[in-house]
Amino acid sequence: SESNLTFTIRTDVSVADPLTEKGVTQVRDSAEKLKSAGIDMIIVSPFSRTRETAEIVREVLGLSQESVVTDDRLKEINVGEELQGKSWKEYVSAYASFEDEYTTHPSGVTENRRDVQTRVGEFLFEIEQKYQGKTILVIGHNSSMFGFASAAEGVPLAQAHEFKRGFWLENAEVREVAFTPYPHNDVYELDFHRPYIDTFIIRDEDGEEMERVLDVFDCWFESGSMPYAQNHYPFENLDTFNAEKGLGFPAQFIAEGLDQTRGWFYSLIVLGTALFDKSPFEHVIVNGIVLAEDGKKMSKSLNNYPDPMELAGRVGVDAIRYCLLSSPAVRGEDLSFSEKEVLELQRKNLGRLHNVLAMYEMFADATVSPSTKSENVLDRWMIARLNEATKQITEGYTNYELDKATRPIADIIDDISVWYLRRSRDRLKSDDQNDKHACLATLRHTLKTLSLLMAPVMPFYAEYLFLRVREENDAESVHLALWPKGGDVDPVVLGEMSIVREFVTAALELRTKANIKVRQPLATLFTNIEIAPEYASIVAEEINVKSVTYDSGMEDRVRLDENITSELKREGDVRELMRAIQDARKQMGLQAEDRITLLVDEGTKTLIASFEKEVLRTTGSVEARISEVTDRHITIDGETYSFGIEK
Repeated sequence: SESNLTFTIRTDVSVADPLTEKGVTQVRDSAEKLKSAGIDMIIVSPFSRTRETAEIVREVLGLSQESVVTDDRLKEINVGEELQGKSWKEYVSAYASFEDEYTTHPSGVTENRRDVQTRVGEFLFEIEQKYQGKTILVIGHNSSMFGFASAAEGVPLAQAHEFKRGFWLENAEVREVAFTPYPHNDVYELDFHRPYIDTFIIRDEDGEEMERVLDVFDCWFESGSMPYAQNHYPFENLDTFNAEKGLGFPAQFIAEGLDQTRGWFYSLIVLGTALFDKSPFEHVIVNGIVLAEDGKKMSKSLNNYPDPMELAGRVGVDAIRYCLLSSPAVRGEDLSFSEKEVLELQRKNLGRLHNVLAMYEMFADATVSPSTKSENVLDRWMIARLNEATKQITEGYTNYELDKATRPIADIIDDISVWYLRRSRDRLKSDDQNDKHACLATLRHTLKTLSLLMAPVMPFYAEYLFLRVREENDAESVHLALWPKGGDVDPVVLGEMSIVREFVTAALELRTKANIKVRQPLATLFTNIEIAPEYASIVAEEINVKSVTYDSGMEDRVRLDENITSELKREGDVRELMRAIQDARKQMGLQAEDRITLLVDEGTKTLIASFEKEVLRTTGSVEARISEVTDRHITIDGETYSFGIEK
């Protein structure tokens, strides 16, 4: 019609919209193809363009005037007066999504697509009954014919968008629809529930009408019967299921959502106690409801949740699994699922752990087996923390408290990465082979044990980690290995290290307040608690002070000597220089094992003179040589130092 040429909205039946010459030709061509179809009658929309189409087809097919019937239910979708004469693109832009075209009525819009499907569905079921045995040509519009096809298939809203992709009709296109009545709801979507199923007539092979039994057990009663019904108890399988002998009953645990506690949980208990006078399960894990981040129910129409497969492909299923199993949802509480939280857990846990593994592999020695025998205080603390976490996680699983079984994993990963490995980096680079091997043995044991503890909740990365640190005689897979037994939890080393970390945190805050960088060495940290020398050395290294001194007269927990001598200033400048050299190595793509020659100018050579051995060791340099090729520069407190790197 004329409106097709400009994609203009004309859904007012009183407005003329005749066929163009091309339109008339298209209709005649389609009508010629229908001559052998045996058309008995035509039912047409009341619009001028459809009635004109019907008249052309009637003449070509040689049908009588009485064979053409007009039905208002086939008319175009009524979009209201405001959109008349405007573009169909403006109609589409009035809705936020395709689903909204079904569920909302923007200002001035009279009908949505669900309204159309409802009226055309009513028409379809009516003519099926009224014109038994007739072949009918229905002439309508794209919107009403889409509603017609949707009603014929019983398409629900969730499938409507995909259904529409393959539906679009061309001008004067003829499409055959095979239709069988089905139980449907009020908007002509397939629905087998009552009361819709009650009105649907089914006949047996002899043609007799079948009736549904009105009174049936709740479907959850069947679920509650599952332990016995699936074994056909008590008629057979008594060798594998016998409640009196404790075979297959009761279950060790069951798990379901909170919304099922009044359904199959209840039926399960009623049947179990009625038949055997005891609960059919020993433990229960009740999950809460997972909601969208905004606290609303997850809904396709609202599109208020991330695509789970896309999210899993991006961050891995381990991160999603850990997020859910460590959440309040495993205690029957609601959870507002947050993609940001999954990403944060992935970064803090799997990301950090992968960096720890990379550091271990950088210095790994295949001859160093996992061990818990080191006397180094950091190693002793790491083993104590690992044993503590193993105990917590084991107790969590034993008691079916999944949050208590999973949350300690994040804590132990944090301790390995943020404290143990960071304080042990120099040990891994050390020339002291005994201490280096003690650190590697402890770290390998820690990573292997951690892979076992992670296996139930983060199975894929746990397998990867296990295979990187396993020994030849270990199980082939982390999922075939025995659960770790752990060991004694040393309360002394845990308590002392806790105090150490508190001192470190307080001292770093003092540095921040005084605006003194950690790379700048200071003389003394005073504490009001006396700590053993091996712990004091850890504090001194972490805070970058020369000594830790006990002062019984202090009221504050810690105090820093903020006086920076010229020697301390020089050492701080050297550390700034070493940081710049390390950054340059990274920019050049050098690995830790790569050795370089450090090229320096006269001023830089003078600066590092007293610290040259430390500079060479830290920067992986074989020598520091004065050279004019110093293309990198760093300014420290107004002084510029130059250096270069020769591979």
